[in-house]
Amino acid sequence: MKSIPIVGILSLLLQFVFAGQSALETTYQPLDGVGKSSIWIVPVTCHHWYANSASSSVDLIGVRNVPPTDNPEYAKEDLNLASACGVKFSTSDLGLDQAPLQIWLDATNFGIPGRFANHSREDIVRACLECLRLCTQGRLGKTAVTLKCRDADREWLAKIVAEFNACDRSKAFFTSGD
Repeated sequence: MKSIPIVGILSLLLQFVFAGQSALETTYQPLDGVGKSSIWIVPVTCHHWYANSASSSVDLIGVRNVPPTDNPEYAKEDLNLASACGVKFSTSDLGLDQAPLQIWLDATNFGIPGRFANHSREDIVRACLECLRLCTQGRLGKTAVTLKCRDADREWLAKIVAEFNACDRSKAFFTSGD
């Protein structure tokens, strides 16, 4: 009879150990300058819902950013150029020490919404890569980025990714205007 409570306690402990845990994590995002022609690279605190998973702040570069406002009736749009334009980053499983490190830039859904037409596609991608540079360090910071995109975008995107892969990552790849 005493084994039933022990099994129950072990079951609860295992559920706790394998359950997801959220945390606040800082990432960087390329935000629209709201009426200005500049792109701002800013640190953003995100509620990382799956903090115990193999994902990292790299995955959070491309999540929506609708900042708090004193006029919530009108200010509801995503200001993150990465998410609004369909740019996503992902990494290999960072929890496995033996696994080779990989970073992917997925631009298969790249497109610039009309409200962001004042930014060039090259500046948007460069700003996204600058956010990646700021989020990575150590071995991951030296890992080459692999591009996923549509064939129609491959030529211009591949040039930017190749330039990023060849650059000194201790120095800024893209700087915000204004």
